[in-house]
Amino acid sequence: MKTKDKIKNTSRELFNKKGFKNVTLREVAKELSISYGNVTYHFETKNQLIRCLYEDMLKETVKIIKTFNYNNLLKSTLDAPNITFEISIKYLFFYVDFIEIKRSYSDVALKLEQDNNSRKKGYLQILKQLQVQKLLRSELTDKDLDYLMDLSGAMRTFFFINLNSKDFLNQDLKNKYVVYVNNLIFPYLTAEGMNKYKFYLK
Repeated sequence: MKTKDKIKNTSRELFNKKGFKNVTLREVAKELSISYGNVTYHFETKNQLIRCLYEDMLKETVKIIKTFNYNNLLKSTLDAPNITFEISIKYLFFYVDFIEIKRSYSDVALKLEQDNNSRKKGYLQILKQLQVQKLLRSELTDKDLDYLMDLSGAMRTFFFINLNSKDFLNQDLKNKYVVYVNNLIFPYLTAEGMNKYKFYLK
């Protein structure tokens, strides 16, 4: 493994364990038993390192999104939390330290906001198509759908922020997460949508 990748992996693990504010580039160097200069050769600043890790997370997420089956939108929507769970755990500090990252790194915060808005636009189109398919209630307005997307995002963040070390020993942690996220959409489904929801998740 290249030194740059080792630095990214070790930094990510330390950020997840201690919180990004509590980890310095010198500590990363010490953990890897390499010089501080070796770390700063690849990442001049912690900001640059955070940005690089975020871009890695985004690439992994986009790769998974490309597997989305648009021929069965409801099932794919319900499967999404299951297939993105590992990425969220891998980059846990982005959820746990989200507010601090936004405060400390304006460029990363701007990128986060832009990407979030882009994802919401894509998700909105999926929800509208579910309405066309009569699986999501037709009376829901764009404002209602926007609220649903914000609620889903808040639930995901809340879930990961409140994890503790014992939770990671729970074999059902992923299933618990999938249920939490998917339960949000259930009340907004039509009778047909609810029947399909129960069939897909049984």
